[in-house]
Amino acid sequence: TYEMVKERFPDRTNFIPHAVPEDVYKPASPSDVLRVKTQLLGAEKLDHFVAVYVSRNARRKMPSDLLLSWKMFLDKLEETHGHRKATLIMHTDPHDQEGPNLLHVVDLFKLHGNVLFSNERTGFQEMSSLYNVADVVVNRSSNEGFGLSTLEGMYCGKPMIAIKTGGLTRQVIN
Repeated sequence: TYEMVKERFPDRTNFIPHAVPEDVYKPASPSDVLRVKTQLLGAEKLDHFVAVYVSRNARRKMPSDLLLSWKMFLDKLEETHGHRKATLIMHTDPHDQEGPNLLHVVDLFKLHGNVLFSNERTGFQEMSSLYNVADVVVNRSSNEGFGLSTLEGMYCGKPMIAIKTGGLTRQVIN
């Protein structure tokens, strides 16, 4: 968009890149990760693989597709390793009117115990802690100009799973 507007209005066009506080979004110490993981999941799930989704519950973000993929992942995990030790943390409103009723989708796919919803507004430090608990951050949006959660997760040193769409193709590389 910037390039297109700049061509027509070069004297009135500015660009301010996305940025996050580098002193907040950064890898945490193993002891801090363990503390937060225990608070979020409980001591009985410390050995769980954790994926984090931070996005709005809206159709274009495709959260139901993510839950279906999570079910398939858990089924394969159980088939190959004999357990379902994995938790998907979805930082979104499961009842957002722009998206599906995610609690119903969790019921439909029988994902109780493997999906945790976090829908409280939180500050930068709490979000950084959430990313640091993750083994992977997921952005499933079918149409994304720029993924803020993707940027924040990468600043915390986390691998990303993203769809090849929009701004994510330039943001998530290899």
